[in-house]
Amino acid sequence: MILRGRWRNNTDVSHMIIGREENITKPIILIPEAGHGNSYDFFKGLSEIAELHFVKERWTEEEWVEGIERYNAVMITSQHPINSRIIDAATNLRIIAKRGAKPENVDIEAATKKGIIVTWTPGVNSIAVAEHSIMLMLCLSKQTIPQMNKLKNGAWRLPSPGIRELDGQTIGIVGLGAIGKEVARLARGLRMLILAYDPYVDQNQAEVIGAKLVGLDELLRESDYVTLHAMLTEETGQLINEKRLKLMKKEAYLINTARGGLVDESALIKALKSGIIAGAGLDVFKNEPPQQRNPLLTLPNVVVTPHMAGWSEEALFRELKEAAIEIKLVLEGKIPRYPLNPEVLYND
Repeated sequence: MILRGRWRNNTDVSHMIIGREENITKPIILIPEAGHGNSYDFFKGLSEIAELHFVKERWTEEEWVEGIERYNAVMITSQHPINSRIIDAATNLRIIAKRGAKPENVDIEAATKKGIIVTWTPGVNSIAVAEHSIMLMLCLSKQTIPQMNKLKNGAWRLPSPGIRELDGQTIGIVGLGAIGKEVARLARGLRMLILAYDPYVDQNQAEVIGAKLVGLDELLRESDYVTLHAMLTEETGQLINEKRLKLMKKEAYLINTARGGLVDESALIKALKSGIIAGAGLDVFKNEPPQQRNPLLTLPNVVVTPHMAGWSEEALFRELKEAAIEIKLVLEGKIPRYPLNPEVLYND
């Protein structure tokens, strides 16, 4: 059934509720941004032990603070910041299940102090993000977007449009986690030369996937396409800055489907306008959604998408299912498979 109501700040909230039974108290799970995922069988199984609230709207911080108290579990994406203020208000919360990559939007320290398990779902969107990265490379190398726009405006092909092949080009992969390895697999199929930078991977691991492990500066100097697949940490924040952009070839392209914070956005805009690099393919931004006046949305040598690389139907299914399994394990008093703060499990 559909339950409609208002929090005290008069913001409309809508829930689709599954699993409510009269006179039976069940744990309550909040699941925003599930799309049509509420019809999946694994959610029906989860509803046997809990009441599921599917929310379409993106809540403000105030709505989280006012509404979180009633929930025993939440399943979130990267678009839902769970800060210490929200966690302080979560008096009944047992688990925060993040869909996809390790969360940068959850105060894990605050959750740990409160005894709340935080989990993630590694590897579920690796194929989707890797394919999206290659797609951005192809759009740039084939000039797909500008050529399409010219055709729609009545023009025909140009004598020398500058279209390039990926075959024989060098791709530099920054970060050889699950997604970086999948990008390498696809790049091998395109007969590209593969360089990789990852300080936590040794040469033998890189060679298994056909990559040559090099330093970051060498990768930037030698690559025709630089694609970012590192986590955003204090160490990697603005990893690609003005100095490093100047190391790249003028004919090179930068691809970012990881996190906007990996790149100094102002330096990138400057590099794109001045011809320091040829272009960029971006699925992520420093601030999301980006402001409409952001030059990255209008520059002709940039292809942009709205942080959708990991949102294939298949990846959506996998991340929802894996997060649902984590919640079910915790609510049943069992140990989750992918805890980010396992010390909570062993506290008295």
